[in-house]
Amino acid sequence: MPFGLKLRRTRRYNVRSKNCFMTRIRLLDNSVIECTLSVESTGQECLEAVAQRLELPETHYFGLWFHNKSQQVRWVELEKPLKKQLDKFASESLLFFGVMFYVPSVALLQHEVTRYL
Repeated sequence: MPFGLKLRRTRRYNVRSKNCFMTRIRLLDNSVIECTLSVESTGQECLEAVAQRLELPETHYFGLWFHNKSQQVRWVELEKPLKKQLDKFASESLLFFGVMFYVPSVALLQHEVTRYL
């Protein structure tokens, strides 16, 4: 068996690492993407990964939020490790991509993708 992996009867195997975790992010159009991050990854790194998939250059208007254990909305603190925030406060590992700041005029936005979202 290559790499010393043992297959069970289902012929499937999962490679799990203590250094990585996977989270799901629900976008504004209700589609869901999955993102694999390291345990030390900050909220900013997760937001940048989502922005890269959406080809969104202006990320400072957007953020990530989740439902805490009492079902209230809590914004992800971008400078802190994401895994610790989710383990401590979240009811599940589902994040939502959302608009944090609105601009007074859409004409102030430089990119078409940002205007669309």
